Amino acid sequence: MSTDDVNPDDGINPDDEWPLPPAWMFDCADCVRIYSAMKRTLAEIDILSLTVEPGVDYDPFDSGPGSQIRLAHHLATAHRELLPDWLGGCARCADHQRWLARKGTTGDELVAAEHRAAHVFIPPSRVGLF
Repeated sequence: MSTDDVNPDDGINPDDEWPLPPAWMFDCADCVRIYSAMKRTLAEIDILSLTVEPGVDYDPFDSGPGSQIRLAHHLATAHRELLPDWLGGCARCADHQRWLARKGTTGDELVAAEHRAAHVFIPPSRVGLF
């Protein structure tokens, strides 16, 4: 991303924006249910983060990351053929490709597919954590 993509007046970075899910996700009742639950959970956590004292863990059970992992797992197991290919410029994609080239176990393939799934619904600035 270049500095031309960021409007200094609004302070919004496109890499921090949640992408619009692809149309095929709305054809799957499980995708809709899991995605809706994830967004609801994240909204509740955002509200809590504004109301608790500094230093308090407002998501002690990691509900936010857990909801994202559930959706990525569903996409990786039920819709793997629809996931995006490896993205150039994503360091985590490159890591997964190297790991698969060395080991190539079923577990590695699932984790790599979950990362590719994360590109579908997680902001680019956060997908590297997945």
